[in-house]
Amino acid sequence: MSKKQVFEIPLVFCADGKFISHAMTTMLSVINSNPDFEFSFYLVANELNQEKELKISQKLASLGAEFKYIQIQDSSFENFPIPHHFSKANYYRLLIPGLIPSPKAIYLDADIIVVDSLVPFLGIDMNSHLLAAVADPIYKWKSELGMKPDSTYFNSGMMLMNLDLWKEKSISEKAFEFVQENPQKIRFVDQCALNAVIDGDFLELPPKFNQQAILYREDFDFSAVGWSKEEKREAIDSPVLIHYTGPSKPWEYNSNHPRKSDYWKIQKESPFRLKFPEGMMWSDHFKTLFPKSFKSKIKSLFKLN
Repeated sequence: MSKKQVFEIPLVFCADGKFISHAMTTMLSVINSNPDFEFSFYLVANELNQEKELKISQKLASLGAEFKYIQIQDSSFENFPIPHHFSKANYYRLLIPGLIPSPKAIYLDADIIVVDSLVPFLGIDMNSHLLAAVADPIYKWKSELGMKPDSTYFNSGMMLMNLDLWKEKSISEKAFEFVQENPQKIRFVDQCALNAVIDGDFLELPPKFNQQAILYREDFDFSAVGWSKEEKREAIDSPVLIHYTGPSKPWEYNSNHPRKSDYWKIQKESPFRLKFPEGMMWSDHFKTLFPKSFKSKIKSLFKLN
């Protein structure tokens, strides 16, 4: 058996509560899609009990990966705005440069699965860039953040970060300051603060590196991000990672994401495996006992009556 190569860039996750279990699924997807590499994973969280930490460590060690848990006190985020479906854990991303002993890091949200090789990240020249990321087509309020009209607003759920340059330019400190001084302008937690501070000064990657759920909306206007038809089609058909953006997540019963089954294929390997989707009612369990053909016959009988 040939020896695996060490993936030179650590992967970092920030999560709290149940999202720690979903981060485990993301880590497994990284390993499954990159079988020739050994990875180092970091989890930044406010709390992780010993039993759960041991399960994560043992599972990853059995697959040749390293895991480190970094505990933080998140009281400093107590008064930060938490709109929509977000949590304080989204702001943990701002702490990464001061916590990870590496010149670079890849940050991934816990609602992501990796479905292709991460090798392209190793070849990206980051010497003059704070970060590499993918544009976020949803955001339409750049002017209220003070961004230039021609600047691109990025999605911070996947970032290749130049940690040395980030610290040199005090990006996290500036982002904290922006949140504290402009809480009414924060729609997407840390993401808005980072975009306000960086103002388009990042390396933009094609959408396949962060396939966001909005790509499946055929009626959506993508003119603000300027993606070509070929780039959008590549992102849908051949993504590097699938990011289940928005409030609907693949582990929820009512999720209608067209690729939620990709999540479940990986999730079954997790030590925190879910037997059923969240939000599934007893009536839904009952329905699964019958084949689709039988249910179709029942519906047709009711129509006849």
